[in-house]
Amino acid sequence: MRGAWECLPGRSASGETVQSMFLEHYPGMTEKYLHSISETALQRWSLLDALIIHRVGEMQPGDTIVLVAAWAGHRAPAFEACRFLIEQLKSRAPFWKRESLDEGIRWVEKN
Repeated sequence: MRGAWECLPGRSASGETVQSMFLEHYPGMTEKYLHSISETALQRWSLLDALIIHRVGEMQPGDTIVLVAAWAGHRAPAFEACRFLIEQLKSRAPFWKRESLDEGIRWVEKN
């Protein structure tokens, strides 16, 4: 599943040329949130385990940003849990994106 920034490497959601992106976070707050949504997924879908790896710092268009994985006895709960995790990351996780465009730098608002 790809987010708006990754859908067209080198383009913002509004079609502008993106030179790079910086992803910022507050380590204690972000890690606590990631743990919380992992625990929710583990309980909701009776998973064996879940994993979230999310990059921070400077990135180039097309770079891989996030990995979510879920281990379950059957694939349906694993797929549902992964969808939940990625949607929570996209909409609520405490990350802030700053894009470097040809026209300058701007912070990206969450959808």
